[in-house]
Amino acid sequence: MNQNTIDNKYEMIKKHHTETLMEAIETKKVDEILIPFLLEVTKIPDVFTSSSCAGRIMLLSTDEYENKKVSSFHKKYHRTTTFEELKQDTDDFNESELWFKMEPFIFHFGCKDYEKAKELLSFSQEFGLKKAGIITAHDGKYILEVTSTQYMALPLKENGKMLVTDDYLKFIVDRANKKIEKNFERLEKFSKLFLERFS
Repeated sequence: MNQNTIDNKYEMIKKHHTETLMEAIETKKVDEILIPFLLEVTKIPDVFTSSSCAGRIMLLSTDEYENKKVSSFHKKYHRTTTFEELKQDTDDFNESELWFKMEPFIFHFGCKDYEKAKELLSFSQEFGLKKAGIITAHDGKYILEVTSTQYMALPLKENGKMLVTDDYLKFIVDRANKKIEKNFERLEKFSKLFLERFS
């Protein structure tokens, strides 16, 4: 594949993902806290984003293997939550298994070539994001997955039966809130340094 073909392929891919992002913003499917950063990324010629999440606390309906085919969100909170809120939402669930999860921010960045992908990877690792790697490598399309390390996952209910006490649920909520606040602090710093480096 010659350079012109690679350049054209990349431009088409970037255009597609930029249009998809704009549609997602319009329909409020993008985490509001990320919008200013993502719009700035669209202005960087050799980088785009294909998906992102600012981090969240959630209740997930799933099975013992967390099989994606049978999993669905019961509740999602892109913020801190309270024991009372979580307790009510947990009580409202009476199906198979209910898991409590806290997940950190995640980005999928696209690059035209390996050199730029490697540069983004080095930056992410230097920032302290150990879970960063190139997950797609084709001419005109290199995709980098970057995520932070704050994380929690544990089962709360099985067949309608609560598996943890209220005291333990309070502990979980407190710990998850501290992690999500730390996550948002790191997200703000990462976004700022990323734009300083690549804009």
